[in-house]
Amino acid sequence: MGVVNRRVFEARKKAFVERLEREALQDRVDGDILPLLRLLNTHPDIYTTSSCSGRIMVAEAVRPSYSKGRGFRPVAKWHHPVPPELVAHAVEGLDNAWLMVRGAILHVAAADAKTAYRLVEIGRETGHKHSGIIAMNRGGIFVEILGEERLDIPLKRGGNPLADLKAAVEEANKVLALAKLRLYWLAARLEAELFGVEGPTSEEIRRTIRDFLRCL
Repeated sequence: MGVVNRRVFEARKKAFVERLEREALQDRVDGDILPLLRLLNTHPDIYTTSSCSGRIMVAEAVRPSYSKGRGFRPVAKWHHPVPPELVAHAVEGLDNAWLMVRGAILHVAAADAKTAYRLVEIGRETGHKHSGIIAMNRGGIFVEILGEERLDIPLKRGGNPLADLKAAVEEANKVLALAKLRLYWLAARLEAELFGVEGPTSEEIRRTIRDFLRCL
């Protein structure tokens, strides 16, 4: 008998799908990733929990924190390229400020080990190299698909500017755009592998990413 209990899995899937749709109506779901989440949730052996397509964030902190713990306060975030003026407005009045970029992250529950391992494989194949199984219980085997794009630029320390804000924002927008391309690659592979949807091949998407990188 496996760790996952199908009745518990189905009950939790129903709850998470309902929460996703409720939060989508409240405009609390990242629109760039919502179509993929809805598609994944139609698979009988999968449901999604928390996910993000990648973001740019301004945080008030002496130093960036993985855990967003003590001394870390998010000030503003965007799931799309942002003009320098918005970032400048966000850091006004802050003593310590960081401009941060994070790649896509998906949390997916699978009903069985085969499905979970395949999700991890697809994640790693598409450049989300930090993907892996993070937990398992009666409600599912939980997979984290995590993009490798990351950028931390200190903008202010003790009220003093530390970086050229316009140049920092330009770099952040480039990193976010690359993260979005990798997410597109991930979505295409998931659609092909799990749902039989025809789309661009991995080599075609790799070529697009290479062309994009040459333009940076």
